[in-house]
Amino acid sequence: MTSSPSDPVSSALLHLADGLRQAADQLGLPRLGAQVVEETTRRLTESRLRVLVLGEIKQGKSTLINALLGEALLPTGVTPTTGAVVQLVRGDATERRLHGPAGAEVLAPERFAELARGKSPVEGSLVVTTTSEQLPPELELIDTPGINDILRLRTLISRGELPRGDALLLVLDATQVLKRTELAFLRDALIAVGGLGDSGATLLLALNRVDLIPEAERPAVLSHIQAQLASMIPGPLEIFQTDARTAAKDPAKDTLGVREVLRLRERLKQLAGQTRDLSPPRARTYLLRNADLLAHHAATQARALRLEHAAVRDELAAVRKAFIEQQLDVEQQRATIAARRGEIVARTREHLVNFRGELEDAILKQLERPDLRVTAELLPSASQDALMHFVYSEAERLRLALEGLTREVMQTCGEQAQRRLATAMLSLGLRGPVIHIRPPSVFVEAGTLAVGIAGTAVMYFGNIVTGLVMTVAAPLATMVLRERSVREVRTAARDSVPSALATAFGDFESALVRAVDDHVATLEEILVLAHGQLGDQLQSLLQRVIDLDERAALPPADPPPAPTSEAAPQPVSSVSEARKTAAAELRALEPRLADLRAQIAAVPIAPEQAR
Repeated sequence: MTSSPSDPVSSALLHLADGLRQAADQLGLPRLGAQVVEETTRRLTESRLRVLVLGEIKQGKSTLINALLGEALLPTGVTPTTGAVVQLVRGDATERRLHGPAGAEVLAPERFAELARGKSPVEGSLVVTTTSEQLPPELELIDTPGINDILRLRTLISRGELPRGDALLLVLDATQVLKRTELAFLRDALIAVGGLGDSGATLLLALNRVDLIPEAERPAVLSHIQAQLASMIPGPLEIFQTDARTAAKDPAKDTLGVREVLRLRERLKQLAGQTRDLSPPRARTYLLRNADLLAHHAATQARALRLEHAAVRDELAAVRKAFIEQQLDVEQQRATIAARRGEIVARTREHLVNFRGELEDAILKQLERPDLRVTAELLPSASQDALMHFVYSEAERLRLALEGLTREVMQTCGEQAQRRLATAMLSLGLRGPVIHIRPPSVFVEAGTLAVGIAGTAVMYFGNIVTGLVMTVAAPLATMVLRERSVREVRTAARDSVPSALATAFGDFESALVRAVDDHVATLEEILVLAHGQLGDQLQSLLQRVIDLDERAALPPADPPPAPTSEAAPQPVSSVSEARKTAAAELRALEPRLADLRAQIAAVPIAPEQAR
């Protein structure tokens, strides 16, 4: 939906956006300038509010969107299902499209699911249109990849996804609510959108899978959220206790989780009705952020103009190397993950084989005891104790192995990116907000990811312990009760125990390998590149200085003949003059940027618009 920006506030903001575009063009950053104008125009003329659905991997974001729209538009499943940004808007027909360099392409559901899951690279953007009346024309939902570390958040910031959001819908898991990584993510996300005060941004919290929490424990979970966020977000929180899976399957079911999904749907519709009021403060916040960014870039280029030509070339090469090697780091980490996965699985299988052999030998030796009735009474419980001890010790060993893999991959990748990018950027004299100048420091909370997955596996193993024990012990007890001959009992037990153990340990091995593979899939899901757009901008700034030198150094097309009677006067270096001219232009640009920023901040926003 588009409208003409006829009101004075929108007209002023569009005029200021064009001023930032001109500054970006002068710095040699036309793409950034065009993006500023395009995004500001979108906010002020399309009258559409953008809601970013965020959260960690496998929190049920896609399922919640499907439940909100009353339509299965996005792929869902037990494995991570969103590996790319997907935009959902109201349209005349339900379609899935890829908007790429060659134009829009309608996608079959299978191809869309492949791209949305991140199984293939996306050249462009994925857009889903729906006729669902549950999605107002004034609202668009953005489904994002799962974010389990700061690195992925920085990717969304640098690509501009978070700053372009108007409302944040953070999906939390009610069974593991507000881990340290989620708190860090939320803090940086709020910085990216300009905070919640007069920026016009809105934060909604969906406490999903609330059905897994006993009703008596839910108030304590809500109190925990309030306490954790009190210092970060003053004032009341908007929390919705959702059960997305049930709401998607049975929207008429009268449960708290389903009712809360419906209440969240109505809240989003209410936000859509406030689009005209919320768009100006959101546009102003976006322009302020880009004014700061351009000021940093101007300072960077001013410094580069004072360097020798060779030094600028060296710094450009360093920046390029930093970003190229960061990409290579990711590929190296993928290879590391694959290698470590093989080692962990091989060690797990070795432990299973050894313990199965020991248990089988112990059972068969017990069967040789003279008093078979005593053996029949004691052997099942002894087998159960041995199995339970092994199951839990092996699950703990697996948890530690997966935690070690997480630390190795995330800290190594993060430290390499931090070291290379920080060296490249800080040597260019960049200063200012963290989101503009520094690569992320990746802090992996001890066991956060590993405990989540291995902990689930432990609970699962605990549930199947009884099944494993019965598989092994039941044949013994049954045969002791039914067989009358001691010899027949021993013979039948010897025949049945190996096959019973083979079945039980085969199931156990499958469960362990699934836990490892789920963890590996999670690690691969969160391995992304950071600061791609910022890297391009830094390279453009330095390349502009090099191009300036090279153009100035070219000889004129028709050089005048040299005088023969007397020596020619020493000319002033054309390169030096070109740099002086560019430096003078930058000196004029920097106060102009400061003035533009002041004008943007002074644009009057009515109180109801900034709510």
